[in-house]
Amino acid sequence: MSNVWKDKPTCFEHFNGEHDYMLFIDETGIPTLSNYNHNNRWFSMTGVLISGEDGESIISDMMTIKHKYWKNAMFNEQRVVFHSRDYRKKIGAFNPKIVDYPEMSMELLQFIERTNFMIFSSGIDKNFLTTRYSKPYPVYWFSLVFLIERYAIYLEEQGKTGIIVLEARGKKEDTNLLQTIVPKIEHGTKFVNERICSRIRGVYFNNKRTANKKQSYPYLEIADMTGYGLHNKICKGIESDFYRKVESKIYNYPNITGYGLKIFDR
Repeated sequence: MSNVWKDKPTCFEHFNGEHDYMLFIDETGIPTLSNYNHNNRWFSMTGVLISGEDGESIISDMMTIKHKYWKNAMFNEQRVVFHSRDYRKKIGAFNPKIVDYPEMSMELLQFIERTNFMIFSSGIDKNFLTTRYSKPYPVYWFSLVFLIERYAIYLEEQGKTGIIVLEARGKKEDTNLLQTIVPKIEHGTKFVNERICSRIRGVYFNNKRTANKKQSYPYLEIADMTGYGLHNKICKGIESDFYRKVESKIYNYPNITGYGLKIFDR
């Protein structure tokens, strides 16, 4: 892969086997520190690490579910996307009038449980951040750095290389974020040196669907669905069925604190 990704936000389309791992990252909550309240006090970010050799089978298994419950895996002429909010609220493609929701949900949970992936996650209590620091780091960046560092360390441990794929938030936001990330990968962070960070060989930005709405990015869907389960555990202590299915996938389980999971709250 070339270094075009460093110049501008680039979409990741196909894994060509050049690198060993992919980390797909999604966030839950609002990253702003202005005018937050009890309802949006917490922000979390979850990365799902997938081995390149498992990539094709994961897509195939997810598409099998989509084709089973939706004709051509489409709804309203768009590819069905497992989006946590729609799934939980049972709206859109997940309306029980359209799909056998209990059966589909059970099958989705079974898929998540058997699928081979690893989780890195971070959560931030905004009260902690604003109290601890007079000029706190941006919430999104604060969360992302932890994931970047843990991912780079894991790649170093394995002697492998990998890429990162983030959910696109907008051209301006993605450009600003990329300009901040690239120096960290090239020169290292406060806690992880440049040699280790350089094992990350690309940072990409994808929407939930392709431009024509006919395809989606299943790995980001897994990150989205998994992320909400982690978010509820982090900020509310709620262990949902979804969380229980993925808990053992958190890096360094059962000793996950500070390794696969970091909570900034004290």
